[in-house]
Amino acid sequence: MTMHGWVILGDAATKRVNGQEIIITAGRSGNLGAAIRAWEDSERHRMVHELGNLGRLVNEALDRLRQAGNT
Repeated sequence: MTMHGWVILGDAATKRVNGQEIIITAGRSGNLGAAIRAWEDSERHRMVHELGNLGRLVNEALDRLRQAGNT
């Protein structure tokens, strides 16, 4: 069985992300769907944070280029 790209094997799910195999288990709650959603939410927040950091670096680099061109 699959769920949005996850391969479900009993109380565990696997998915390959950026060349790395991710394995999620149902844990003590026994709710595999909730465990997958929690991982996906965490991954989404991580990606947003990293993109924000990248955006700040690009903006700083562009500001430096503009300042160097004005001097």
